[in-house]
Amino acid sequence: QQTPPPPPPPTTSDSEVILQLYRKFGTDFCNKLNGIFAFVIADENGPVMAARDHCGVKPLYMATCKATGQIWFSSELKSITDQKCDHFCEFPDGHYWTPQTGIQKWYSPEWDHDGYAGKGGAVEHGVRAALDRAVREQCMSDVPFGLLLSGGVDSAVVAQILKPIMEELGQEYHTFCVGQPGSPDVTAAQLISNHLGTTHHVHAFNPEEAFEAIPQVIYHLETYEPELIRSAIPNYFLARLTSQHVKMVLTGEGSDELFAGYLYFHDAPDGTSVHKECRRIFHHLHNVNNQRSDRMSMAWGVEARVPFLDPNVIDAVMKVDPEFKTVRGERKHEKHALRTLFDGEIPSEVLWRTKAMQCEGIGMTWVAKLQEMCHKAVSDEEWAGAQKRFPLNTPHTREEYYYRSIFDSNFKGMDEFVHVWPGGCRAAGAAWRSSKYTREGLADVDQLARGLTGVAMPNGMVSVGG
Repeated sequence: QQTPPPPPPPTTSDSEVILQLYRKFGTDFCNKLNGIFAFVIADENGPVMAARDHCGVKPLYMATCKATGQIWFSSELKSITDQKCDHFCEFPDGHYWTPQTGIQKWYSPEWDHDGYAGKGGAVEHGVRAALDRAVREQCMSDVPFGLLLSGGVDSAVVAQILKPIMEELGQEYHTFCVGQPGSPDVTAAQLISNHLGTTHHVHAFNPEEAFEAIPQVIYHLETYEPELIRSAIPNYFLARLTSQHVKMVLTGEGSDELFAGYLYFHDAPDGTSVHKECRRIFHHLHNVNNQRSDRMSMAWGVEARVPFLDPNVIDAVMKVDPEFKTVRGERKHEKHALRTLFDGEIPSEVLWRTKAMQCEGIGMTWVAKLQEMCHKAVSDEEWAGAQKRFPLNTPHTREEYYYRSIFDSNFKGMDEFVHVWPGGCRAAGAAWRSSKYTREGLADVDQLARGLTGVAMPNGMVSVGG
């Protein structure tokens, strides 16, 4: 017998599909969704199902109260911290919940174990085609949209793919960047904007406004992790700028976790180690990169979409032989497997530009100045009592203490929700040793200007490409 078609949706909401799928498949439908989501389905008796997308782009928290039998869900921690609940938890990415089953995993890709051995290169696995399709699909929007263009290779890739799509749609192509005048990001982003003919917007950033914004950044970000806060501060100003022009943007987030893009991967001993490390940092996306991108954009009412984290793109890249992601021989740059797919399309100064995290690329000296201001804001007496006040994840520097005290004023007792990198930075948790990063940031910032002309160097000189 043929199944009768479902009734027409009673609303025009893009979330209506969730109810339609639930009615047809019960709880077994999350792997049929391609998108970013955190949802709760409820009937007259209360919640019947909750779920979160495959890598935690969208946030979700859960709390239980034994006395009342209530279960609380919230997209932000701040919404439930004042409730008298017995247990709070971050809802895990790639999982669903029902009253009968509890929390269950629904996202289990083939590549997600340390013993997986990828074979073939990016071309064989159709990485370019998967990226093209993901960017196109994520352009579905009933409001004007644009692109966060840092000038790094990841956002440049999305920019290149997006160009003909914007022409088809007949929309003005808006791109957005943040950085100090003459910074690597501002310089490289302008190159890409000129190359593609975008309407480019730049927020000129300075350490003083960064310091002033820290309380608001931590309030929205809901963490005290220093590496994450440093990257979130420029994101906060970038989202504010973006909100003045569009309500949705595409970003280049997620590429580094798939293509082994961080500079410490230069020291990886072999492909097996690279795959293990990519898995490790991929599974932290939900409370690192994704938390920063979503919280800072939504603080200004902007939706940020992530084509690199489309499930089909993830599968294609993670099935590539990880040896192609190592930096050795002819592969002299991190993310060589991605860069070669766009050789001849993206200006070489940007295509082969050194990887810079957002807090690094927006200015080569601002982090040191920020840390100096944080240091001055913590008294000797406060610093002497750091261990007693914060016995869990005790701050190692006054910068860390400053962030922690602001977090504590908003989310007292919620320390367990904060992910802290072992050793104070992402690189410190790798299976190999690398001197590229410390808990204070990138060790050698001068390399960020390599290949670019016009970057303001820490010594007062201006870089010359080549």
